[in-house]
Amino acid sequence: MKKIVFGVVLLMLANAGKAQINFVKEKDKNIEQMLVEAKSAKKVLFIDMYTTWCGPCKWMDEHTFIDARVATKFNKLFVSYKVDGDTSEGANVRNLYKVGSYPTYVFVSPEGKVLHRIEGAMPPEMFMEEADFVVKLAKKQLP
Repeated sequence: MKKIVFGVVLLMLANAGKAQINFVKEKDKNIEQMLVEAKSAKKVLFIDMYTTWCGPCKWMDEHTFIDARVATKFNKLFVSYKVDGDTSEGANVRNLYKVGSYPTYVFVSPEGKVLHRIEGAMPPEMFMEEADFVVKLAKKQLP
């Protein structure tokens, strides 16, 4: 019994500080539906364009997107959409927002206008700074 309790405690400690951005995936909604959701929520749409074969994309999933600070900030401030660039919906979004490399992050107004885009992997602190930049930018540009 002591071993089970010890194992549970170790697991809890290993997961401490980990959370996750509440992504909607392209298999569940398309870009048009996500823009409607962003407009309804009065939030900027955050799009994570990734592929299953992309090493930096996996790194972001394993390090930055599970950081509790990042998850809390993104879940509060954005509607988040995770799109595999190799799917048919991914091709649609890729063409719409001219994505040429992975990972690419696109911050879009509810009307569909690109506010900011980032390419490549980055640590949580830098990613949160980008989010803060987008929030300030959105306040200036959006009604």
